[in-house]
Amino acid sequence: MVNEKSFPYYQISMKLILSILFPILSFSQDFVSYLKENAITFSSIEQLNDSAYQKFKPFDAIMIGEMHGTQEPALLVEYLAQLIINKEGSISVGIELPQLEVAQFIKHSKKKNLLQSQFFLKENTDGRNSQAWFDLILACSQNKSIHLFFFDNSHEYQIENRDSSMYVDVLKQKLRYPEEKIITLSGNIHNQLIPFNEQETMASYCAADTSSFQRICSVRHLFSEGTMMNNTGNGLELHTIDYEASIYSTTVDSDNYILFYETSEPSANNCLFYTKKVNLSSLLKN
Repeated sequence: MVNEKSFPYYQISMKLILSILFPILSFSQDFVSYLKENAITFSSIEQLNDSAYQKFKPFDAIMIGEMHGTQEPALLVEYLAQLIINKEGSISVGIELPQLEVAQFIKHSKKKNLLQSQFFLKENTDGRNSQAWFDLILACSQNKSIHLFFFDNSHEYQIENRDSSMYVDVLKQKLRYPEEKIITLSGNIHNQLIPFNEQETMASYCAADTSSFQRICSVRHLFSEGTMMNNTGNGLELHTIDYEASIYSTTVDSDNYILFYETSEPSANNCLFYTKKVNLSSLLKN
């Protein structure tokens, strides 16, 4: 069963987590040159443009991973969804939470029902049920061109393997709206294209199902400094990341960019979403 808390890195320091966020890439050319030539820059997430859309266009599933308790990945989902809607008319957006915990909201998509849902009333233990996810879910529910769904339902299905149940949810949505792209937001293990610690992930299940998913984009959020509110083994707490220069922060003349890439060996992700700063997602304001 793929459970983020069971993985070794869940117990290690924040600095070490950040040092292993992005895999060592094998390119046919120098990585610095590749980064300079291929990074798609933008001033803010709200300013995603046609260049970004053209790169995302070939994929039928875009799986965005995050360190829980941050703002930027949720914002990327919201504005990327709108960019795709502008070009294609509609899209499906999936969020990593149990649908039973937002059952009344699903029936009647009103702000008060989301505020009073089990998911947002329960204690925030891992950073997910915070303001960023609340704002994203509410925004998606109010957009008639977005088909919103939830995919952390292993208990409902009585499926022991959590990531397998997530794949089932994503597949159901794909079969329901076969012409639409799907965007998912999850922790940054579930969206990896290859198994993690010899355990299949949601994205690796989808990638193996080539009859349903032709091309999958797995997005890794990378950053150089900032804050986040999540659980790395000691309960929910604030983490501060001090700035350290790297090729990601110094090669491209922009604080925000997206990079698509392929490697000679199977890679966990094939898209990098870089923001110089990461900002914590605050506790929900009732």
